[in-house]
Amino acid sequence: MNQRFLNRVANVTGAGQGIGKGVALRLAQEGAKVIIAEFNAATGQAAAAEIESIGGKAMPYQIDVSDPSAARRMVEDIAKAWGQIDILVNNAGVVSTRPMMEVSEAQWDRTIDVNQKGVFFMIQAVAAQMIRQLPGSLRNVGVADVVAEEMSGGSGPSEEELVGLAGSYGKIVNFSSISGRRGRPLAADYAASKAAVISITQSAALALAPYRINVNAICPGIVVTPMWEQIDKDRARLFGAPQGQAVTAFINQVPLKRAATEEDIAGAVAFLCSSDADYITGQALNVDGGFEMD
Repeated sequence: MNQRFLNRVANVTGAGQGIGKGVALRLAQEGAKVIIAEFNAATGQAAAAEIESIGGKAMPYQIDVSDPSAARRMVEDIAKAWGQIDILVNNAGVVSTRPMMEVSEAQWDRTIDVNQKGVFFMIQAVAAQMIRQLPGSLRNVGVADVVAEEMSGGSGPSEEELVGLAGSYGKIVNFSSISGRRGRPLAADYAASKAAVISITQSAALALAPYRINVNAICPGIVVTPMWEQIDKDRARLFGAPQGQAVTAFINQVPLKRAATEEDIAGAVAFLCSSDADYITGQALNVDGGFEMD
């Protein structure tokens, strides 16, 4: 397989299973060293071991992404261990299926903390490291001063300071969802959090463009993973329907008439992390077989 990410370090959250694991495997197969940032230590270690077994390099890292201080510690630890972070994939997420009128405050807070707050502060922590890695053209003007200026309302580096810079100096891909495209009466908290991810992606793309850091989002549709298996079980319980019926009903609405595979999603992520996507930023790409077309 093409070694597009040789000598690159990728941090993938929620990479112990499902889509996140598929993304981590794809990036590793293309040469990246991968951090398996995972809440479940056992699945994180297993995913890292699987990557190592095929000749890749991986490091498991147990983390609760809803804790901003944990994100900052992780970035410090990765920088000490591997010296850099070139790619961030914000995949970690939680979902529940229940009528809007039954969503509790605790459920709302958990969904927003992981899916929205976790994405924002992980971007903040990793982008700071990416900026520290910038080449001399920016380092010479004082990266710390540039960052301080932007955080206080400045505009970042001037055009003169960017002369000679080309390409990308970091790739960030956030996981939204087709549920972030419109309301969902049985997943109102989830849909709200995923709509916010699209907005965060756009804001981060604007804020980080002066540093040649690309920020984009992926909006998957139906992917038969443990998360979708849980959605199917929840819907079966709510409607008294046989298990499998909900997934089948959704797939029947997909123009391509199949669910996505983890490889389908991983391929799109790999593209956005590659040099082929150096001129793409602030976008939210539907990878859903045509389910959403707006």
